[in-house]
Amino acid sequence: MKLTSLKRKYSELSKPIGAETDEYYPSLYLDEKQMEGLDVDSARVGTEMTMTATVRVSSLSESKNGSRSMSFEIVEAGFEPKEKKPDAASVLFPNG
Repeated sequence: MKLTSLKRKYSELSKPIGAETDEYYPSLYLDEKQMEGLDVDSARVGTEMTMTATVRVSSLSESKNGSRSMSFEIVEAGFEPKEKKPDAASVLFPNG
C-alpha cells in the first residue's frame, strides 16, 4: 500500500476566514460511540495515528472543466499509534 499526503493549499481554493495557515487536510468526524469502538477516545489534538480502513466509493463527479472528485463511506476502520522509525544517527550511534 502506498501512503500519500492529502495536504492542499487554500490558494487552490478560497481560504476560509480565520484559517491560521495556508494548508488543510480532509477531515473525518467520529461521534463518541465510534471513538469508543475504535478505542481512540483518549487521543488528544495533534496526536498522529495510522488508520487502516475499508472504504466504499459512494459518488464520483466530473465537471465540464475536467475537475474530478470522489466521496466514499468508511465501512470499517482501525487505528494504532503512528510508527516512529529511528533516524540514521540513532541506529549508527545508539548510545548518543
